[in-house]
Amino acid sequence: MCRGGYLSELEKIAGGPGYRLTSLVMLTFVLASCAKPDSTPTERASPFPEPQLSATPTSVWYGLHNATPYPNTTPLPEAVWRPVDGTYAKVDPNPPQWWACRRCADYRPAGGVWKLSFDRGIMRIFYAIPLWRSIASFETSDDRLFLFNDTTCPHEVGEYSWAIKDRSLVFTLIDDPCSFGLRAENLTRQVWPSCMPPNEMVAASDHWHKPPGCEPDRIPEPMLRGEENGIATRAYGAVANDFDTPPAVIAAANPAILPPDQGITLAASAESIPYGRNLVLWKEGDWVEVLAKSPFDAMGVQFHGDHTIGWASVLFDDEEVWRGNTSELWSDHGRHGGYIEISGFEPGTHALRVETMAIDHRPVTIEFFGFGQVQTGE
Repeated sequence: MCRGGYLSELEKIAGGPGYRLTSLVMLTFVLASCAKPDSTPTERASPFPEPQLSATPTSVWYGLHNATPYPNTTPLPEAVWRPVDGTYAKVDPNPPQWWACRRCADYRPAGGVWKLSFDRGIMRIFYAIPLWRSIASFETSDDRLFLFNDTTCPHEVGEYSWAIKDRSLVFTLIDDPCSFGLRAENLTRQVWPSCMPPNEMVAASDHWHKPPGCEPDRIPEPMLRGEENGIATRAYGAVANDFDTPPAVIAAANPAILPPDQGITLAASAESIPYGRNLVLWKEGDWVEVLAKSPFDAMGVQFHGDHTIGWASVLFDDEEVWRGNTSELWSDHGRHGGYIEISGFEPGTHALRVETMAIDHRPVTIEFFGFGQVQTGE
């Protein structure tokens, strides 16, 4: 019964166009499924519990390791170590997906951090910016790797050749129709550097620097300078337009949409991305700066976007006054951000600057700069 039930399914897959599972891999699947009966759908938890609002790239990535694939058409392979096993990461240098999207194509390559794990027959992949993830089964035979039971494309099988070169995982496509070929494009577009230290450095891993995209060695502490030398910095978990006394003057972060008033000038790094009235900073060191010559009592910057927005640093007249994760300042109905206000300065020309912090390579979306009276409350 075991051979007849499972092998027939494998034969259907192997006999389809483009699916070249070897007899060795088929035998491995059959033996694994005969050794342990598979769970029924009602016994298996959903592989992707929806992240809470407090979810972070780190928490979602580690939570994904508690999930296992569902055997849609092929039994789960034996849970044993394979030579490809390990954790890998890459930083796609293209512009990221800085918006939340429920209908974007799965596996579509986009800028930012992608993580990949092969672990005893389970492949896990994660795009850190929108918290997108998928999970699949895999099997290897010499230099061949087969992907199946993918949550994204449960009925399709992908075949690749693979190799480790200069401590990076390299894929070569043989055939993979998953997600209209986007899975293949994603896996083969760049090499995947290993996040594990070389064997000779395991004992001294504290002195080994992980490649970009792996878990950061250190996350800085958030900082709010408060009041110093008469200048006060405040962080508001809100949109400044909703204050009892909103800013008297608004300067859109993208001046092409709404030119600033006289006496206010904006400049930004060449890599920044105009997005409506917003400006998206996404590469390490990206910045936008406003210079204002006015009698205003206060000036501030409004961060506002989806949960995808990340770490930034705010500087007033070249002095850092705030840094932190912009998405954690405030959230309401899927919108995130907050308003950082500086007050108590002397009249004259002052500079307010925002810089990205590439801790997790998440973009920062700035909606506007505000100028007006000091806030006494939200």
